Amino acid sequence: MALQRYPGFIDIHVHLRDPGATQKEDFHSGTRAAVAGGFTFVIDMPNNPVPTISIARIKEKEELSRQKSLCDIGFHYGTDGNNLPTFPSVWDNPAVYGLKIYMNETTGTLLIQDDETVVKIFAAWASRKPILVHAISDKVERAIFYAKKYSRRLHVCHISQDGELQLIRNAKKIGLPVTCGVTPHHLFLTQNDVEKIGPYAQMKPEIGDPQDQAALWEGLADGTIDIVESDHAPHTKTEKESGNLPSGVPGLETTLGLLLLAVHQKRLSLGQVKEFLYNHPRRIFSIPEQKNTYVEFDPDIPYKVGEDGYETKCGWSPFDEWEAYGKVAKVVIQGKTMLFHGKIIERGIHG
Repeated sequence: MALQRYPGFIDIHVHLRDPGATQKEDFHSGTRAAVAGGFTFVIDMPNNPVPTISIARIKEKEELSRQKSLCDIGFHYGTDGNNLPTFPSVWDNPAVYGLKIYMNETTGTLLIQDDETVVKIFAAWASRKPILVHAISDKVERAIFYAKKYSRRLHVCHISQDGELQLIRNAKKIGLPVTCGVTPHHLFLTQNDVEKIGPYAQMKPEIGDPQDQAALWEGLADGTIDIVESDHAPHTKTEKESGNLPSGVPGLETTLGLLLLAVHQKRLSLGQVKEFLYNHPRRIFSIPEQKNTYVEFDPDIPYKVGEDGYETKCGWSPFDEWEAYGKVAKVVIQGKTMLFHGKIIERGIHG
C-alpha cells in the first residue's frame, strides 16, 4: 500500500509536565513527540506539581505553549474541590476543553475521594464541556450516577477493567451522554508483560489480566469505547528505577503504530483507527477544524519501536523493540510541513 493521507490525529489525554516537572517533558519536547507520532492536536492534563486549578495557571500554560509548542494544544481544567467559583471563568475559554476529576489515586495532589466534594463539583460544572474522570471500579459507577443526576457530559478516561466497561455500556444503552477512552498499554499489555518489564509497566490504572484485555478489544469492536488516548505520562529512567516508583508511561510516539499493528492483525480497520484518533475525539470535545493539516504514513510498512530514538525527553517506551506499523512520514500543520521523511522540521510554533 502506498502512503495514506489522514487528518492530523488528536490525543485528548497527555501529561506534558510543563510547568513544574520539565526534567521529564515540556511543551517543546512533548509536542515534538506528538508530531512524530502523527498527532497535530493534544490536550494537556492539569495534575502538574502546581496544579492547573486557577485562571492564573491556565494563562501560564497558554503562554508557555505559545512559546514552545510545535502542534496545536488545549488544556483540561483541574479541581481540588475548593476552586468552584472559578468554573464560569473557564467555560468560555477556547483553550479549555473539559474538567478533570481524579477520583482514584494518581500522580499529583488532586485526588478527591469523598462523595460530598465530588457531588459539589458535578453540581457546579454547569457547562457543555465534558467532565473527565480518573475513576476505577465502583468510582466509575458513582461518576455515571452524578452525571445522570446533574445532566453532565461525562468522559471516563483509560478504562482498564471488564466491569467498568459494562457500566459504560449500560449507561449508553439508556441514552446517557457518557463516553470513554482506552490506552494502548491497556490494550496490548497484560500482567504477564508486567513481570517482564518491571517498573516500566507501573501505571494507574494498573494493567489488567487477559480477560480484561479481551473485554477492551470487544469494547472497541462494539462501539462502547469511543477514543484511544495515549495517557502520555513520561517519567525519567532514574525515577522509574528508584525506590519511589512513579506511575505512567509515554505513549505519543507509539499509539498510531500499535493501532496499525492491530490493523495488520485484523483486529481493527483503518477506518476505525481514524474514528478513534480523529472523528470521535473531535466530536466529543468540540475541537475546531485544523485547516490544511494532515499526516501521511504507509500502514503496511513495519518498523521497530525506538530504532531511531525518541522525541520525548524521557527517552523510553514500554514497547521498545516491538514491531509496529506505519511510521509517520509527513506531518503538515496549517500548511506548514513539520515532519518530512520521518524527521522533525521546526517551522514555527503552533501553540
